Amino acid sequence: MNKKRSAAADKLLERLAASSPNDAVKLLYLSAEDVDKIEGLDLSLLSEIRRGPKGEVELKFVSKLAIIRELIELNAAAQSAAGGGFYAALDKSAKLLEGERENDL
Repeated sequence: MNKKRSAAADKLLERLAASSPNDAVKLLYLSAEDVDKIEGLDLSLLSEIRRGPKGEVELKFVSKLAIIRELIELNAAAQSAAGGGFYAALDKSAKLLEGERENDL
């Protein structure tokens, strides 16, 4: 189950890293007649919208740098886990070969 969860997290992070904030900006300029277009917008990077008392709008986005760092960490952890299995198997093979050599002597 952790592998499935990790794969889903990887896919989400990759999608976020490749996303563009352009649709969030389009959201600001939609008219009342275009409300049905909201469902088609990619707002995955948008984390917060604030409207001030004077009508100003503030958009906050998820940090792409944080997303990329997280992807790098996940990939490094996956590689070390896979590499650990390889080195453990290599070490086990070496020990088996040492045992065979001792038996031959």
